[in-house]
Amino acid sequence: LIQNAIEGITSMIAPNGYLVYTGQPWHPQLEQIAHVLGNHQQTQWIMRRRSQYELDTLFGSYGFDKEGMRIDDWGIFTVSSARRR
Repeated sequence: LIQNAIEGITSMIAPNGYLVYTGQPWHPQLEQIAHVLGNHQQTQWIMRRRSQYELDTLFGSYGFDKEGMRIDDWGIFTVSSARRR
């Protein structure tokens, strides 16, 4: 699913175009979220965290070079910008 989503969005971005992507490499309430929220398959929402390195490498493999990143004070949420080669 993730590969299909990334291929779809990146196919629409022209050379030198920008992509903004978010990450959530850590969250203090993962267990609580799994027990409270369901996913699209009507089962527990078990979030698979991705490291920032994994996200950057993933988008890099689709032709994007990361140019900047912001992270909140608690290290939970990231916002990155990348430019298409």
